[in-house]
Amino acid sequence: MNGILEAFYFDMLLHPWALLLLAGVAALLVAEIGARAPGVIHLSTGASLAQLPASARQWMRRLPAVLRALGLALLVVALARPVQGMQPVTEDASVIDIMLCLDVSGSMRALDFSIGGERKNRLDVSQDVLRHFLDSRRELRQEGHIDRLGLILFAGYAWTVAPLTMDYDIVEREVDRAYIDLDDPQKQGTAIGTTIGLAVSRLRNSDADTKVVVLLTDGRNNTGELDPVTAAYLARDYGIRVYAIGAGSRGEVLIPQRTPFGGERLTPVNIPIDDAALEEITGITGGQYFRATDAESLMQAYDEISELERTEIEVTEYYHNREAFMPYAATGAIVLALALFGRRLWFDPVP
Repeated sequence: MNGILEAFYFDMLLHPWALLLLAGVAALLVAEIGARAPGVIHLSTGASLAQLPASARQWMRRLPAVLRALGLALLVVALARPVQGMQPVTEDASVIDIMLCLDVSGSMRALDFSIGGERKNRLDVSQDVLRHFLDSRRELRQEGHIDRLGLILFAGYAWTVAPLTMDYDIVEREVDRAYIDLDDPQKQGTAIGTTIGLAVSRLRNSDADTKVVVLLTDGRNNTGELDPVTAAYLARDYGIRVYAIGAGSRGEVLIPQRTPFGGERLTPVNIPIDDAALEEITGITGGQYFRATDAESLMQAYDEISELERTEIEVTEYYHNREAFMPYAATGAIVLALALFGRRLWFDPVP
């Protein structure tokens, strides 16, 4: 008996709205039991039925209508698609939108960083660190975090190369393609305020509760129509945190410079980073400023930013096992057949 009942067990209904049809089945049952067609005599064709008490005969006359209603009700439940093993599992998932901003101005050619003992310029190291950062976000996504990343490059002005996306491969491809353009006069200089303003425009319509700008630069704002402090207040108004990283060693650094003969030579240059301004910007928005003087500290800065606060949302997933409508459909069809043949065998109406 338990085995039979287990066949009718289900975890949930995929189309519960179909159960509204049960109201029609109930109305049909009430109408059929309460109505009696004029001029119709019901004769039992079964000898055993004649031997039943009057109350039992009255109940048996209503049996076909009850069986028909029961069969239709079972078919309605089958239509609602009961399933076994499918249960909604609600879990918390972390959501954050991050707009990465990478400085590609000429000063990023400074050779004051190294990887594995090999001298590298600031842009090369920054690209390696950003790839590591993207890998860390991929790992977090496997744990249920739903993050979107975008990429803005900037020098004398700022431009978006990857809008917010969950396809980190697109962002990584644009990181790999980033380069320093010394031939475009409009790309000379460092427009930090303009860059933050562009990042705010990309994030302001985001539906994520946590919105972050991560800006890496090795200089100070010296061009652009929007000053960094105004841009920081704009970011704060939209609930956007700005995290800034000042990349570069202190003091003189070697930077390749073109010679009149078409070659390059290493020239010692002092490229100061405006730490005070970057600290003010991040302080206004509730972010944090990091100073990275080598590849290791740059990596550490991005690792710390990767541990930012996140917004918890509920994500519902369904785990499917198998359909469970067949017992209802088969039993409903059998019961309807019993109602039909039982009425013909026992209760043939005679006009």
